[in-house]
Amino acid sequence: MGQFNGSYVVRYGWTRTGVLSVMVMVLLIGAEGFLSHTEPPVMDHVDLVFSPFAVWIAAVCFSHRKSVEVDRQGITLYRFLPFRRPEFVAWSEVVAVNWSVEGPPWRRGSDLEVYRRTPWQTAACPSTSPRREALDACLATQDDPDFVAAFRNTTRSRRSTTLSRIDPVCLAAAIACLAPDVRHLGDLGDVALDGQAVGHQFEAPS
Repeated sequence: MGQFNGSYVVRYGWTRTGVLSVMVMVLLIGAEGFLSHTEPPVMDHVDLVFSPFAVWIAAVCFSHRKSVEVDRQGITLYRFLPFRRPEFVAWSEVVAVNWSVEGPPWRRGSDLEVYRRTPWQTAACPSTSPRREALDACLATQDDPDFVAAFRNTTRSRRSTTLSRIDPVCLAAAIACLAPDVRHLGDLGDVALDGQAVGHQFEAPS
């Protein structure tokens, strides 16, 4: 077992999606310069559209700032903009953590979602939001009453991890060590079911 220092930190960094996105934008900007003398202009002002996005993605990837931190107190979700206050969810409020990767290889995206308990009953405070309706529709198909009861009164906090260097095996092992009762969903759940996190199981901090 590896020694666990009490936290697992996910940081922004160069991912496949980040590299490919910047490369495509640079190629488009270069193509505009090559074709700028054509009449009529084939790709007019492409640089004004894509340059800010390329610079922003590069700045985020080079920053290596925290995007998610899992420690003994709970989960902290940091923002893209460093001056915005991060969101902290204590383990006592966490029902499940979902991490999933979606999309084709050239534009894959991923999100980390934290399902947290709410202090009110949804039956007393019905919601017409698409997210709540999607959750209710999912719960209606479940046969496990404990699963339905756990997720019936929850809200979801989401952060994009598309530009973050994340190891799902280490993340699943850290959550299992720090909060054994928290459910693992999505690709994170697949890691737990396959037993991949067992070999990376951390020793509990003293």
